[in-house]
Amino acid sequence: MAEYLLNFIVFWGVWLLIPLFVDGMTALSSIISVLVARHRRRCRWRPLDHAPFISIVIPVYNSEETLEACLRSLANQDYPHDRMEVLLLSNGTTDRSFEVFARLHPELPFLAGWHTILDKGKALALNAGIHLARGTYIFNVDSDVVLAPDAVRRVVEAMEAEPDLGAVTGAIEVLPPPEGASRQQRLLAACEFFEYLSAFHVGREHQTLLQSLYTLSGAFSVFRRDVLLETFLYNQETVTEDTDLTFELYSRFRNHRIGCVTTAVAYVHPIESLKALYAQRVRWQRGQLEVSARHHHLLERPWWRLWGFAPSRILLIDHTMAFPRLVWTFLVPILALFGYPLSVLVTAVLFTYAFYVLVDLAWTGIAWLDANELARRRVQRLRWVLPLMPLYRMLVFWFRMSGFLHAAAEEPGQWRVLDPWNQIFQGLHDLRQRTAYAYKTLLSFWL
Repeated sequence: MAEYLLNFIVFWGVWLLIPLFVDGMTALSSIISVLVARHRRRCRWRPLDHAPFISIVIPVYNSEETLEACLRSLANQDYPHDRMEVLLLSNGTTDRSFEVFARLHPELPFLAGWHTILDKGKALALNAGIHLARGTYIFNVDSDVVLAPDAVRRVVEAMEAEPDLGAVTGAIEVLPPPEGASRQQRLLAACEFFEYLSAFHVGREHQTLLQSLYTLSGAFSVFRRDVLLETFLYNQETVTEDTDLTFELYSRFRNHRIGCVTTAVAYVHPIESLKALYAQRVRWQRGQLEVSARHHHLLERPWWRLWGFAPSRILLIDHTMAFPRLVWTFLVPILALFGYPLSVLVTAVLFTYAFYVLVDLAWTGIAWLDANELARRRVQRLRWVLPLMPLYRMLVFWFRMSGFLHAAAEEPGQWRVLDPWNQIFQGLHDLRQRTAYAYKTLLSFWL
């Protein structure tokens, strides 16, 4: 009996209690550190007594439908417009993006210029804009992003108050879906909204306090000009050039921190379908592995140190701790065939699910305290989605796992990603071709 009890505890402890303990401790530590970080922010940040000149670089590629909203959000900033310049870099645009810019140009209250480069690629456009920029601070903003009216001022306040901040990212929040969106699109947008809300208002703020921010978001990031120009800028050889530049900053600078200014909000459009979500997360995961390989010297930093940037710790959590989730996905149904009572299995699954619902509730509550009024109202309106978040996160987890495979199968820097359904059909088609070829080969051999 004692041996059976020991085996039972070891089995369930490895596959259930250890993942819950790790995730639970991660959630608790992030909540505590976020509260500490917010206290420090209130003590240190003060209103600006002067306005440094800033440059905003916007890469443009077929942005006809989103560019106007982006430029109008910049025109509505409460930062002095005579202390801003906006550089739009077109890299192979074939739609009417320039016409949108030309129509709005006379109305823009800041200096704005349109520049065209011959080669395609977001990294090349950003690098060209950075070399043209004259500001003390260089903002990189995607052309489909809408900034909150105080976003620019909030970032400059933070970086002026903390001179050791070399680069920061703003908080990214997801806009509501457009009118006429399907039920699936509305549900997907709601899940994505909660994911981003907790990721930036809890996760990124936690990483900022520990000086371990993993990625400066490509949608909205800001750099001190003198710091940025001491790097190789954005790299074209990876699908996540923003993560690559973040890693390079950690490699080059010990006296400059990288952080997240959660009070500076940038809004992005929601993902339009599961196919697009799959392609996005596969690209991110591939980028994580590509960038880690490019900066392999950073992997030598001790993973057990909680303070400071250690990408090996991120890889350990994303890869090693993913194994129990993989096993649980397939093992729980099989355990019923080996005599485990169905009631025990159902109880374990429900207990695990309830735990992760509580984690999402805690994260959302802490994020709500830091969010603006618009986000708070949306949290209250969409609170019915929170019990579904563990299912959404599990789906995203499997999409990311697929990214590991794509990293080995495709060329670096490429974004060609099929959704799972087309991959299945392509695989079946390939299997039929190989079977037919084998059949013909055997038939010719025997005949």
